[in-house]
Amino acid sequence: MAAPEKWFGQQGTFDDSSTYNAHDFHIRQVIGEVRNAIPVKIIAVHGGGVGAAPTVDVQPLVNQIDGQGNQTPHGIIYDLPCTRNQGGGNAIINDPSVGDVGHIIVSDRDISALKSNAGEQSNPGSFRTHDLADGVYHGAMLNPANPDQYVQFTETGMKLADKNGNVIEMKAGSIAITGNLTVTGSITAGFGGGDAVTLQNHTHPTTPPGPEAPPNPGT
Repeated sequence: MAAPEKWFGQQGTFDDSSTYNAHDFHIRQVIGEVRNAIPVKIIAVHGGGVGAAPTVDVQPLVNQIDGQGNQTPHGIIYDLPCTRNQGGGNAIINDPSVGDVGHIIVSDRDISALKSNAGEQSNPGSFRTHDLADGVYHGAMLNPANPDQYVQFTETGMKLADKNGNVIEMKAGSIAITGNLTVTGSITAGFGGGDAVTLQNHTHPTTPPGPEAPPNPGT
């Protein structure tokens, strides 16, 4: 039969040496149960995309330790909501991925009923407080992955790049596009000026001089 595991408390040599020290130790132990934020790793992502923000399962990355420094990893925390940069129907959709390292902020009261009621005002689901199960994922930190598509704000303008090699780069007086440009609407150069020309409807002079002709479709 395996020997039972031994767990050491947090009490130090002088914590019971006086009434003051005992009260101070008790206060520190209670404060230690108040969780407010913790780094985590994404284990699974549920939902997301064009629709409601996803929920995630996460693994806390800072272990628990006892008074002798023995470590005990936290278990996985399931079904935490994610924040998203969204106002009304306008959003930047950038859902987390499995393996991302990020941060959760822990609500001070049980938010399970609030989640079940789709964000409608609710009573707390229980009397628990400062519990990791009431965390909300707030995005990446110490992320091991280098971005392969991004929006970048530079000293000279903005750069929008995707993982396919397409780039839109804005600098003083110009916008440079790398990649094949496919447009379903019309394109007008010099819009609003006397020299405005549309791509689809401009005309070509003929040789010898005669009536102007439209551009050849498909050319």
